Amino acid sequence: MLACLFVWLGAWGAESTVPQPRFTNADLTATDIEPGVTVIETSDKTTMYLVEGDSIAMLIDTGTKCEDLDKVVEALTDKPYIVVATHGHYDHIGNVNYFPEFYMHQADLALDSKQLKEYTGTILPMADGDVFDLGGRRLEVVLTPGHTPGSVCLVDYDNRMAFTGDAFGSGQLWMQLQPQVPFATLAESCGRVIELMAGRGIDKLYVGHYPYLKAPLGLDYLIEVALMARRLDAGDTAGSTEFGTDGARLLQQGAAQIVFRPENTGKQKIKAPTVLLKLDDIHYGYATPVPERWDYVLDFIKDNNIKANLGIIGFSLDSDREDYFQWLRDVAARGDIEFWNHGFRNRQGMDEVGEFEEDYATQYRALHMTDSLATAKAGLKLRGWGPHWTECNQYTDSALATVPNIELAFGYPVPHEQFAGVFVPFSLEMEYPFHNPVYRDFLINYLGRYRNLDSFYLQGHPNSWDEGRRHEFEQIIHQLLADRARFVTISEFIGMQSAD
Repeated sequence: MLACLFVWLGAWGAESTVPQPRFTNADLTATDIEPGVTVIETSDKTTMYLVEGDSIAMLIDTGTKCEDLDKVVEALTDKPYIVVATHGHYDHIGNVNYFPEFYMHQADLALDSKQLKEYTGTILPMADGDVFDLGGRRLEVVLTPGHTPGSVCLVDYDNRMAFTGDAFGSGQLWMQLQPQVPFATLAESCGRVIELMAGRGIDKLYVGHYPYLKAPLGLDYLIEVALMARRLDAGDTAGSTEFGTDGARLLQQGAAQIVFRPENTGKQKIKAPTVLLKLDDIHYGYATPVPERWDYVLDFIKDNNIKANLGIIGFSLDSDREDYFQWLRDVAARGDIEFWNHGFRNRQGMDEVGEFEEDYATQYRALHMTDSLATAKAGLKLRGWGPHWTECNQYTDSALATVPNIELAFGYPVPHEQFAGVFVPFSLEMEYPFHNPVYRDFLINYLGRYRNLDSFYLQGHPNSWDEGRRHEFEQIIHQLLADRARFVTISEFIGMQSAD
């Protein structure tokens, strides 16, 4: 017999689209929020989720003060069920004594927890990659340390949702608690889930304190948490405010907040990437040596103390434009710009193939013509090469091998057996679609799928950028600079590889 009187309500209001509780007592309210998913909200704003498959149910977390929680669960489902804790804090395992066993990641056994110490049942281990099959519904364990060493998310790919506990907070993420987990670890956890959200279509994060939000969180929120984690790893606490009376502070970005301790910041455990800023399609202008939009790029590079690499299209050198040649000489003399061989003709949208998708003779001519003209007309030695639209074929490798100047290639020719230079295989896109920088889309890849790259090239087409596109480009560069990225020229990168 339950100690508290149950009041049963309809699952959904007849006249309303707002979900209505289907169960309530003095301690909690249970509401269906998705097919097969019930959120259980306690009177002190902790949260449990009951997820039902065809044959088994799963109780995610056990809240705080909820009398006879086992009987509550049995009133909500007629299926056998398992209990899983997203982490070991008291407000998520407060009622485990109602259950003979529950699952938790072993890393959280290190927590100084009264509930764990007094628990007389069995703590079943679970590990990253484990899958709970509920019958027609599968949830994968994704280890996401940060809030605690053993925090996990439970990801339901088929239904495009994840249950995140406190791994990323509920608008506010507490990172001030012991044991202190490095912010680089939190950034990695964010990156794993950002990658899953972008690549696997996860669009709902059901968090550990649902009553504060009454809605799942999304990708933009997680990006904000990841950016703050990087800031704090770098030691940037600007704009933070006091939180409580024990020295903790709070930092906010957008809808996300992180509570932290100053002594846990500035560890610089996130490795700063090496970036080759690869800007394509240099050619002469009409009334000016080059199109005027390049002036902005040169000024931006100088003002931000970075380096860049500009791709010359060879046809522009097969001309009598001395003003253009002098411009190339002057820019090369600056020391922060290096030019590279971008082939001879510019691929147009109506072209079925680019010149590096054609036969050996065509590719040989394109490379050598551009190389020799650059030396003859502007005194330049072009040590790098990149194809148009990053396409090449089986002849590119042998054609590249015939140009002694070229020691670095952006992207992989296929095959690549004869060219003995340096390859930079990874392009971290910043233009979505082509020629259109988009900061948010860049962040999804940079923080997610490509978060662990030591080096990459960043490709852009400045002659296509209007003011809005320039602003997006500036945000991308400023984020990389905040992460201590090192921008290098082709020659510098070649030297780094030789040193290794």
